[in-house]
Amino acid sequence: MKAAARVAVFGAALAAVLGIGSAIGAAVGPTPPAKAPAMEPAPIGEGVVSAADGYRIVPAERTLAAAGGEFRFVIDGPGGAAVHRFTPLHDRYLHLVVANRELTEFHHVHPRLAADGTWSIDLPALPAGAYRAIADFHVTDGPRLALGTDVSVPGDYRPEPTPAPASTSRVDGYSVELATEGHAGGEVETALTIRKDGRAVTDLQPYLGAYGHLVALRVGDLAYAHVHPVGYRDGTIRFDATLTAQGRYRLFLDFKHANTVHTAAFTFDQGVVTGAPAMEH
Repeated sequence: MKAAARVAVFGAALAAVLGIGSAIGAAVGPTPPAKAPAMEPAPIGEGVVSAADGYRIVPAERTLAAAGGEFRFVIDGPGGAAVHRFTPLHDRYLHLVVANRELTEFHHVHPRLAADGTWSIDLPALPAGAYRAIADFHVTDGPRLALGTDVSVPGDYRPEPTPAPASTSRVDGYSVELATEGHAGGEVETALTIRKDGRAVTDLQPYLGAYGHLVALRVGDLAYAHVHPVGYRDGTIRFDATLTAQGRYRLFLDFKHANTVHTAAFTFDQGVVTGAPAMEH
């Protein structure tokens, strides 16, 4: 298998145990120079911790407005001051994932950086509940990190169960089917085929420097991974991964077509969790 991207955050084999779901990703915020690095080191922290290597994510508020509104935070450095210099990751200086604990609500967005080091983003209306906000970024001349913080949305909390496993996800009139091929050592080749009106979508548009992005979040601790494709042909996006941990996960595929970003979501099970996840691109 071509080891263009490797993630050790899932189970040893990703059998046909995927489920239905959908979410919408948004892309706003500053656009970095064109010479962004093609590959970066895997992020430290995996979104499970709020601080690592002397860096910390500090939200201005831990309660999000149910009707939608601005969410602000800073990344504090080892000296306690806000960090101002970041290296681009996939056409953005910082990726923010906001998901509820049930992983039925998911948003992949890109905040704006102010001169004082404050990041801000306008979030849409969100159902009441507990959420995790995960910032994925690379400090210039510093580490690549994925740091998370708990936030909440007040209101009438009505949790929904995580969707059951299945092999097809439907979103915005598109059908996305997933196929996998396992290899020794937990290596898995993954193919996601996108169709509309029964026909393969062969004219996807690049989004954040690639034809597709996968974000994976583990049920329970919301451990985070961000995987990028190794190929796209005839409507099928291919990803390579090394999958060693086990458990239940939600997998979110961002793709762009007809000038609109769509997000297909899947649920998959992989036995009993054996330890804390690690990630390697």
